[in-house]
Amino acid sequence: LDIPLSVLGMMAYTMVFSLAIFPVLFNESNDNSSSSSAGGDAAVVVNGQNRIALLGVTTLMASFSVYLISLIIGVLHASCLFCFLSAGLSVSLAGLSWFGGMLPGSSLNEELYKGMDGNVLSDISELRKNGMSVGASSVGLATVMALGIFLTVDDSASTMPSATSSGTLLASTSKTARFEENAPPAITTTSSKAALALAADLNSLDARMFGAFWCSHCYDQKQALGYEAMQTIPYIECDREGFNSKRDFCKEKDLPGYPTWEIGGKLFPGERSVDELREMVDEVMSSK
Repeated sequence: LDIPLSVLGMMAYTMVFSLAIFPVLFNESNDNSSSSSAGGDAAVVVNGQNRIALLGVTTLMASFSVYLISLIIGVLHASCLFCFLSAGLSVSLAGLSWFGGMLPGSSLNEELYKGMDGNVLSDISELRKNGMSVGASSVGLATVMALGIFLTVDDSASTMPSATSSGTLLASTSKTARFEENAPPAITTTSSKAALALAADLNSLDARMFGAFWCSHCYDQKQALGYEAMQTIPYIECDREGFNSKRDFCKEKDLPGYPTWEIGGKLFPGERSVDELREMVDEVMSSK
């Protein structure tokens, strides 16, 4: 499915918003059309059905978000601020739904059902059971969706949305793809004297930088050093579908994430400033 993840998120939040304001609109319409007891009882049942729908959607969002975050952290070893914020919001919405009285028949909303006849109370009890079933089904659906992603993502995570240039949930993995298009972005900064001196010392230590073409931190690392310095520092592409990929070599190194520096035979994960790299180089050089 070539669907942008942002579009799926927008659709989900739009659905939550629509379900959240539905009771307000429905109650206004019901007040204008009927004030009978039967009309009020029917409104409670409809409201209960809406609560179940909202409970199911928020549970699905939270469950799927948790799976996605585990994939981003555990497989991609990447950082995605908006992904984390969205996951936090989804989990919060689900928590409010489950523990804030959204489930029909909850003790937190028992005031709504006082004075109802036996048939309506029986309907409410049935709605509560349905709500529990919908919640469980939402977790199951999220699990199936997540498994679909896990089964189509290799350990280089080249098909993950936050890791691809296409930004889609399941990007194409066709073997006929032109990997030449998956080259890292061009470096646009000019190297400082400190960066050039650092690059010379890095070369003397047989240093190299491991990364992936989609990795924003890798690109920022190159930008910090500048074009001239990076021309002298070996860069190893680790993504399976990256241009000039050395994926097997990267796997042998058991890299903790991208970018990772190998300096003097030691691995240093994470994006570093020029000053931090200088300290690392000096430390390695002093130990030799």
